[in-house]
Amino acid sequence: MYIKIIFGSLFLALLNTAICFLIAYPVAYYLALKVRRRYKTLLLFSLILPSWISLIVQVYAWFFLLEKNSLISRFLQIIGVISPTYHLLNNYFTIVLGMVSCYLPFMILPIYAVLEKMDKTYLEASADLGADRIQTFKRIIFPLSLPGVYAGGLLVFIPSFGEYAIPTLLGGSKYVFWGSVIVDKFLRSRDWRIGAALVIIGVMFPVMLMMMSFFVSKLIKLLRERSVKKQSSSSGVW
Repeated sequence: MYIKIIFGSLFLALLNTAICFLIAYPVAYYLALKVRRRYKTLLLFSLILPSWISLIVQVYAWFFLLEKNSLISRFLQIIGVISPTYHLLNNYFTIVLGMVSCYLPFMILPIYAVLEKMDKTYLEASADLGADRIQTFKRIIFPLSLPGVYAGGLLVFIPSFGEYAIPTLLGGSKYVFWGSVIVDKFLRSRDWRIGAALVIIGVMFPVMLMMMSFFVSKLIKLLRERSVKKQSSSSGVW
């Protein structure tokens, strides 16, 4: 049972992290490299502003926006997208929607910070050497932004694994994740020892997983560098 819940929570955390990355990277790229400096402050303030609101308040806002008699539900019923008996709440899509909206700023800001501090002369040198935009992004911009991507991934993935409020309020009781099990052990079963053990597992498991992925990426990078050195040395001999 616990294994199934762990993998379910892991899939939800990975899905949330992936969606946040796909949305956050273009936004951060546009803010850092395309927006004029006088507009950046206003746009960054707009991104940070939702983080000042409590997570519970944000989740309840989505709850009232998506409930059966809400304005969004009535509009979708009028245009024929959903039937009058369909509920926008209590499904997996609503859980993912709530998690992405709450955790998206934590992915945007680290990537933006790295891209903003990037030396722009690299881009000029790439253009002078004849590289197009795709090559410049692939070989310069994205590799230099990886520290921000890793930081944003940690900030989103680790709390998403043990999230309780969003799946409970937006998904109902039919979806059980790791945070729900921990709350059940502490508040309902009153089994403090098992609850504490589950908390430790919930903290250590995503951290160990991220550390393993980090070391694997470093190993792959090291092997690539060694292969490049061997190729260059062999070509120099010949």
